[in-house]
Amino acid sequence: MMLETVEGSFTVEVKASACVEPIDGRLHITGRIAPHADVAALVRKGVREARLEGVSVRLMEIDPWGGVLIRY
Repeated sequence: MMLETVEGSFTVEVKASACVEPIDGRLHITGRIAPHADVAALVRKGVREARLEGVSVRLMEIDPWGGVLIRY
């Protein structure tokens, strides 16, 4: 998939899941970008807004293996 940020575009692997939250009744989609050194470096620099295949996502945090948690 193509991840686009203000710093450039990156080809990434993503695994995502969705669930309906019973408290607010909304669909919540989260995912994880497979370890990618350039994307992890962006998160460390403070870049949070991105587009994944044209959909706005938020880059959240880096996991211990170098993957990045995303929220749609």
